Amino acid sequence: MSTSVVLSVTPAEPVDPDRRSVDVPDDVAAALAAEGQPGNPGLYVPRSGPVRLLFQLSGPDRVAAGRRLVAGLRRLGYAADLSISR
Repeated sequence: MSTSVVLSVTPAEPVDPDRRSVDVPDDVAAALAAEGQPGNPGLYVPRSGPVRLLFQLSGPDRVAAGRRLVAGLRRLGYAADLSISR
């Protein structure tokens, strides 16, 4: 069974919920690249609250990488969470 790991990040600048794609902030993109993770997000548009960027993490160390990313992005001031499912 495979483990799915998704990093969720709320950008500092509000995102128009009607957009189909968004530019990833440079510091978020750099953090993802440092962990060897792809920087192409999906968007989560809740009924209320801010749009969030969703990154599907990959690789054999994706859980540990996700935890490092959450900690690092929170230090940068982002709201970031990790979802792990099996």
